[in-house]
Amino acid sequence: MRTFTASLKNELMKISKRKKFLILLIIEILICLLCGGINYLIGKASAGAISASLMLSNMPMNMLSFFIQIYIPLIIFMAACDLFAQEVQDGTIRASFMRPVSRFKLYVSKLSAVTIMSVVYLFVLFVLTTIIKLVGGSNMASAAGLLESFFAYFLDIFPLIVLILFTAMINQFLNSPSLSIVLCVIIYIGLYILGIVVPQSSGLLFTGYLEWHNLWLGVTLPVFSMLSKIGLLLGYGLVFGCIGYYLFERKEV
Repeated sequence: MRTFTASLKNELMKISKRKKFLILLIIEILICLLCGGINYLIGKASAGAISASLMLSNMPMNMLSFFIQIYIPLIIFMAACDLFAQEVQDGTIRASFMRPVSRFKLYVSKLSAVTIMSVVYLFVLFVLTTIIKLVGGSNMASAAGLLESFFAYFLDIFPLIVLILFTAMINQFLNSPSLSIVLCVIIYIGLYILGIVVPQSSGLLFTGYLEWHNLWLGVTLPVFSMLSKIGLLLGYGLVFGCIGYYLFERKEV
């Protein structure tokens, strides 16, 4: 456990040293502030015809839809490619392999570091949009509403983990970070569009479950349907995780 913790700290340190992730976090904050400001100004410009507090009342959930499907997946692609394909290309992965930590722990520590980074982005998004909602004077900011928003953010972490496992697996096939990012983006967009063009396939693709909270909040599905969807997501995670680790464990550099 001590070696895993040390390896995880090392991977987190690598991510924290890359300024682009800090810049992307600042951009996330600016997007939230801009959207909150626009909603507030629209409410004021309409002279009460459109309630600003009403528009801001559902901001945590409205912003979650954009960030969970577009913004955070792109950040995951970049972070995973930095920790896998980039290290293979520049040879620094050799130093990681020489450390007294098994490849399994090293692989899991890299996945955990990307997961923690994603959770940080989600947490900042939740806190900021909730503050904007409260500052906007929403009278719908009940404790139950905040708890529901928090639960939605928490649930959406699980499909993100599957996406991270998928991205890590793709990175094992390529040694070029640029090519890895491009391939991840193309596959992700392709699956996303396929889910829209062919709605019947959306339920079979892991990209169709990024807004995982929609299955749990509001009108819930029957138990059997929920179990089948949980099993499907777990299956994707296991397949991506096993293939990714198999290739990583046998990687020669």
